[in-house]
Parts: sequence; structure tokens; C-alpha cells
Amino acid sequence: MSVLTRSKNMKAIRRRYPDLAQALEDSFASPNPSGRTYEFSYGKLGKPCLTVIDKSGKQHLMHSRYEPEKEAEALIASADLQNPKLVAVMGVGLGYHLRALQKAIENENILTIIFEKDLHLFKEVVSKIDISDLLASEKTAWFVATEESEAYVKMFNMLTEGGVKVQLFLKTICLLEHPVSVALDGEHYVKMMQALRDAAYAIIFNYGNCPEDSMIGVENIMKNLSLIMRTPGIKDLFGVFRGIPGVIVSTGPSLDKNVELLKELHDKALIMAADSSLRILEKKGIVPHMAASIERIVHVATMYKELSDEFKSKIWLAAPPLIRKEAYGNWNGPKIMVYRAFEHFKWINMPKGTINGGPSCSNLAFKTLVALGCDPIILIGQDCAFVNAEKTHAEEAPAVTNLRLNENDLFQVKGAYEDYVWTNQIYNLFCKAFETDIAAYDGVCVDATEGGSFIAGAELMTFREAIDKYCTETYNISAMVQNNLREPTKYDLMKEWAAFSKTMLETETEVERVVKLCDDGLAMIENFEQEAAAMGISDTEGFLRDYPDYEFEKRLAQINSSRIKIMNMGGYFNLYLMHIVQMIIVRYELDFNQIPSLCDDKKRCGLQHMRLMKGWFTSIGGVCKLALDLLKVAIKELHEEFGES
Repeated sequence: MSVLTRSKNMKAIRRRYPDLAQALEDSFASPNPSGRTYEFSYGKLGKPCLTVIDKSGKQHLMHSRYEPEKEAEALIASADLQNPKLVAVMGVGLGYHLRALQKAIENENILTIIFEKDLHLFKEVVSKIDISDLLASEKTAWFVATEESEAYVKMFNMLTEGGVKVQLFLKTICLLEHPVSVALDGEHYVKMMQALRDAAYAIIFNYGNCPEDSMIGVENIMKNLSLIMRTPGIKDLFGVFRGIPGVIVSTGPSLDKNVELLKELHDKALIMAADSSLRILEKKGIVPHMAASIERIVHVATMYKELSDEFKSKIWLAAPPLIRKEAYGNWNGPKIMVYRAFEHFKWINMPKGTINGGPSCSNLAFKTLVALGCDPIILIGQDCAFVNAEKTHAEEAPAVTNLRLNENDLFQVKGAYEDYVWTNQIYNLFCKAFETDIAAYDGVCVDATEGGSFIAGAELMTFREAIDKYCTETYNISAMVQNNLREPTKYDLMKEWAAFSKTMLETETEVERVVKLCDDGLAMIENFEQEAAAMGISDTEGFLRDYPDYEFEKRLAQINSSRIKIMNMGGYFNLYLMHIVQMIIVRYELDFNQIPSLCDDKKRCGLQHMRLMKGWFTSIGGVCKLALDLLKVAIKELHEEFGES
């Protein structure tokens, strides 16, 4: 063993991965549970070699005994690394292929993600091969002996911390397999890659995959501006329920098993129900303290109308103003404003309390209870799974929950109590969001659903067990809510209106400027298309052959310049619309960045870039024109309500 080599490697590991450093220190004094042994030697030309001997006695030579460096170079040459911004590597070996990879892609790579299943093998490498520069590099992310139940959360956090610089290339992930490592631990690497892909999907989903749907959210916000100003915010309740149990009632099929037990809890826990469960609860005579909602569709208003006024009058509707004005209109009970982590609410600049919740109503409810201080948080009806394509929710759930699933879209995941259960991509995303949120939560989360998907990080117990263990004290929950909420005064309203009216007028000017830039960009593309047509160019091959390269590059640069101006637009436009514009930009940037992976002909790539920019300007221009109309209407209506500022 080289003491210096091990010291250098461990120093780098301690700085970036203290938990891994501790695991390695422990491994030096503990036997290998896999039964594997390792023989370190030198090959024919004096290069380090490592042989893994499995518990059956079979030997696995990790690299060539003759020319391991050339072998590694050949592996890199045969891999699909045409656009190696993000590379995932299965297996460390002795690092020859990591060195060859680094040399081949150093100037193009943003992040290399390295998986190694065998902690004791990694210990051998750390002890004998100096890879301290690779371990220390911020362009690498190491996942050694990662527990499969923790993989998704770790991948998600890694991609989140990487920021836009990494996230814009999530469609370009290249894969490099170290053959012997995969032969030894292939199942582990498959699961690591699945976790990485799931995390990448969640990141892309969080940016928003439907600008039109998000534009509905902006439209709803603009129509709810008066209500936002007049309604107290969730921030008034932050920390108020510290140490008090919270229960989230979701509408999964398993809710039928234990919903009746909620009758015991009205004064023993803060009960927050997903709005889709309210019909079930009213029929059972159960009144939650709060209802959570996030859906932007008109059917939510219908769902609320079907509930009795007496029932609603006892429940605080804690929802972001992304839901429709009609939904608020059909809720005669008290309301609490909950902002999501969107730039729109910074633009409004009327603090109500921001909850950075996940994609589902129950995900948002969880983060809300965390902010309120609840501990533990108990989940019921949180299946994140289906009995089958027909049975997706609890009995008596409202019609709006009818998912009309296609059986071909269902797949199996680990169950909480069964070997596997059926889910789909969206509901699996909800489950994964719980896992990341639970990992960041300092309290106890109990999955008392009694069915459904396995949620890593949550304690499994029946609802009965959870009640008996955690819900033993008595509280006046409703009074605690009522006494801490602060209703805005007339002075508050006029002060906020004076500031916000100026913001709206300045925003109007900035959005008009972006609309013009989009129109100018489209006009340049149309001029290019007309010029090509005038030259007799009618198809891609004709363009590649006949259109002058220099002229095309000049046109492409000019058009791209307008695009860059919009991307760099700051001010109120950035706050008012960047959440939506950003998702368009990210969606297209992912496609722009993927182009080099699909083709190595620069001019052909440029033409595809031009085609994408036409859609880019059309999409952003369309959103901005609609947003401008909404802004003008809102200015007029608020002036009529509050007068001139």
C-alpha cells in the first residue's frame, strides 16, 4: 500500500464526500460481506492490475495484463460519445478507462457521473492508484456503494445542485460501461441508471413540460390578483404547529382501509386533505382543518360546488392562486394564500409565504406541513399506485379523479407491502418527490397508507399504530389557525396597490419589447426561407449543396442574436413571465444541445437549429402576446376596484 497515495485520495474524498470517507475508513477494519477478495499485481509491462475473486472462486481480471491503457482507449473509441456533455460511467476498475475518457472529452464534458457498486474494490483503488485529481474535480460526481433505495434522491440532488449548466444537457446523457464491472454487478448499475433517468425526468418536468398549461396558471393569477391582495398568507402559520402531528389525506385506493380513523384525530393532529378527498370525507362526517389544491382546471370549481356550504365553512382552503377564480368563488369557507416557488409571485411582491412543493397536491401539502412545523407527518391514501387501470382512487372519489388509464402505460415498482404494485410515470414522479422531500425533512414521516408504492425514507406502520404512537395530546387546531392569521387592512391594500400599479405599467412596456424581438426574429427566418426558395432550393439536400456556407452562418448568427437578447432580458419581464418563458427556453435548449448527438454535419445541424428557432420565436412570442392582453385587462380591472394609485 502506498501511504501517500491513499492519503491524497482520502483527502479529496473527505472534502467532497465525507460519508463515503467514513464508509471507507470503516471498511479497512471490516470483512467484505460479498465474500470477494482482491489480488493486486503488475502486468507484463509493469502496469498495475487487479483481479477480483468472487465467492465461488472465479477470477475476474479488471483490465488487460498487457496494455490496459490501450485497451481503455479502444473502449472509449468504441463508445457513443459524440456529444459527451454528460457521461455516466458504470464501474471504476483501476481507472484506466476514466483516464482515457478524461483525455478524450476533457474540453467538451460538463459532468461525468461515476458509479461503483463494490466499496471494497474501491478501497483497493484508493489505496494503490492515485485518482485524487479525478476525485477532487467538480466535473465528476461519484456514487460508490450507493443504496438503491437512496439512489433517486442522491441523483436528484446532484442534478439540482448542478444547476442549469448541467440540466440543459439532460437529453444528451452518454453511457460508458466498464465490461468486467457490469459483468460482476450489472443489476446494480441498471438500477443506478434508472434512478438517474428518473431524476432527469423529474428535473425536466419541474421546469414545466407544457407552456400552455402554465399560461393557464398565469391567466388564473391575473384574474385572482384582487383576492391575493385581500387574503392572509400561509407565512402567518410558519412554525406555529411545531412538534404537533400533521396528517395528509390523499385519495389513493388504500384510503378505503382506514379513513374512518380520522374521526379520532380532529383535536390531536392538523389534518390537511387533498381537495379530491373532500367529497369522501364529507360523506363520512369528517371535517379536516385545511384543504390543499393545485389543479388549474374548471372541474375543480364543479367539485367544490358539490360540497355543502356548511362543510366548506369549517375548512381553510390553502391553495396557490393558480387555481381558477371560479373555484375560489365556489368556496364559501376561509382561504389562505400559498405561493409556489414561481417568479410570478416575486413580481407581485406581496409576501404571503412560499412553499417549494412537488408536482402533486399531496406533495404541496407535505411541504406546507413541514413549513408549519408539524412532526411527525402521517400519510394516508398516498398509494402513488393503482390496483389496476380501472381502480385508481378510493371509493366515492369525485369524477375529476377518473384517469382513464391505458394499461400499456403502467409499470411495476416496489410496493410498501407487496413485492410490486402498478403505477405510471406521473404517479411514480409523485412518489419520488416524496422521497426527496422526506430526505430533506428533519422530522419523522410515517407512511400509514397500508398499501401502494414503497416510499423511501418513510416509516411504515398502520394508521392505527401511528395514531397510538404519535397522536396522544390534545390541541385546539382551529383556534391556532384563526388566532395567527392576519387579515390585510385597508391601509395594507392601498399601500400594496400603489406599488403594484407602477410595476404593472413598467411590465407592460417590457413585454411589448419582447414581442417585437420575437416578430423581428420570425421576419429574419421568413426572409431566409424566401431567399432560399428564390434560389430554387426546395429540400434539405439542395440547401446543403447550393446555399453558401458563409452566408448561412451569418444569417444564423443574426437570428440567434435576437434569441440571446430575449434570454438575457431582465427586469419585470423576467419576473412576470420567466417561469413560462424559461420552460420554453429549456425545452428548446435541450433540443438544441441534442442536435450534435444526432448528426456530425455542421451545416445540417445549423439548418435544424434554424428550424427550431422558428418554433422558439413563435412559442415565446405567442405567450408574450397573450400575457400582454392579460396584463392590460388586469390593469383596467384593478384601477376600477382600487382607483388611481
